[in-house]
Amino acid sequence: MSWFQKVKNYFDQRVRFALTDPENFQVKWHVTTKRIRIASLFLVLFLFISFVTVLFVLKGPLASYFSQNDVSIERLKVEEQHKRIAELNEQLNAQENYLITLRKIINGETIEDSLGAEMPTDLIDPRELNSDMSETELEISGKVRNDLRTGSAKKKEGIVLYFSSPVKGTISQPFSITEHPGIDVVTTKDRTVLSCQSGTVLFAGYTQKDGYVLIVDHGSGYISVHKHNKALFKRIGAKVQMNDPIAIVGTTGENSTGPHLHFELWYKQRPVNPADYIKFE
Repeated sequence: MSWFQKVKNYFDQRVRFALTDPENFQVKWHVTTKRIRIASLFLVLFLFISFVTVLFVLKGPLASYFSQNDVSIERLKVEEQHKRIAELNEQLNAQENYLITLRKIINGETIEDSLGAEMPTDLIDPRELNSDMSETELEISGKVRNDLRTGSAKKKEGIVLYFSSPVKGTISQPFSITEHPGIDVVTTKDRTVLSCQSGTVLFAGYTQKDGYVLIVDHGSGYISVHKHNKALFKRIGAKVQMNDPIAIVGTTGENSTGPHLHFELWYKQRPVNPADYIKFE
């Protein structure tokens, strides 16, 4: 007899299950069936329990603990939130430093210590941008290489000061001492912003409302402010000469509606009209 035939005969045999009274051994209940039916019943129960268990693991409350995709998504969300919080903290710190610097300037205090505002790490190479000066600017630059010899001038208390244009373009919003203490100059895309006079950089950093801002102290009570830049080329404490590239025209900050340079000129802690000092158009 073959092995298969022995197995078949074993499962074809009938078995009897009975419940008896332990006192008198009287049969209370019994059932007779084949072994193959019992094996089939156990197999069906096993498959049903396995299916319910798998369904509970994949679709139930424990699904998130076994899903690699969900874990990856949650981890990415946490990393993005952490990065966003770090960026917001950096912007708040830069804005606070900017306000401290302006407060000192308005109060006439000397700025001796660097505020530590970091420049953006993704600075643009000025060689790749449109930094060509107009014919007028080239003529002015050739005449006055050293300092304080530019196209326009104002005389204050016996001192004649000269300024060159940081950019050439169209003034889209004029000066208003109460509502707009500067002018907006619309110019070509990625235009290089030039220093209107020699001086020392007081602030170079990012603020939420004005984007990348650069402030230069020119001495004799004059300070120039450049806002909404795309990138900055100078750090706090850097010395600049007239017509030195200091930034790139951009549209950064909440207050900007398009690429332009917001330029302010301050004299002895009060804003003055830059158009009275510099020819932009």
